[in-house]
Amino acid sequence: MKRIFLIIIALGFIFSMNAQKVGAKIGLNLSGVNTDVDLQSYETSELLAGLNGGFVFDFTPKKVGIRIEALYSQKGYKVTADTKLIDGTTDVKTDFSLNLDYIEIPILLKLKFGPAYLTAGPYFAYAVQGNEIVTMTTDVGELAESQVEDEGQIPYNDIFKDGEFNGDDITFDRTDFGLNVGLGAEFMMFFAEARYGVGLTDINDYNDVDSDNFTKNYTITFSAGMMFGR
Repeated sequence: MKRIFLIIIALGFIFSMNAQKVGAKIGLNLSGVNTDVDLQSYETSELLAGLNGGFVFDFTPKKVGIRIEALYSQKGYKVTADTKLIDGTTDVKTDFSLNLDYIEIPILLKLKFGPAYLTAGPYFAYAVQGNEIVTMTTDVGELAESQVEDEGQIPYNDIFKDGEFNGDDITFDRTDFGLNVGLGAEFMMFFAEARYGVGLTDINDYNDVDSDNFTKNYTITFSAGMMFGR
């Protein structure tokens, strides 16, 4: 985590040298994935909540300009399966949560309309860490990690360190590229905005099959912050 913040601070220093305004923001990510992988008995249970925050650099002298950000952004997805334990009789609810922590650089065109503004442009992201957390729950309660392993699942998986992802030969790509569009409003030195981001690159690859399946990030972000400068 310390390394993440050091990288963001270094990027912030580089961008701030020529920015008209410099600021900071913090917000909430609600993320999932667009995929054509057959999930069979799995279904998306809810959007995965995560943190989004970092530095903002504004190069907007009048109505049109550029906005660059250096962010820490948590993304991923959450799915649920309703199945039975190995004994074949006990119902179990299995929650899979994939958590990806990115350093993200959005480069956005900014159009101002009075206090309101629109932003649109690409983002470039690199995942510094990622893990999968699996929990299994029956009518009696949540299973212990050893019981989850006995059911053929891995309770906690470092997706970039382990050779296999939950028993499947899947490689996760640390890089992500996509597009952002957003709407915001400014009041004095403060701002608030909502943004939608869609990934254009596949974040994983099934190595053991010849497949055209894709899995791509998407994120809804709500954030607020403050700006300093001219």
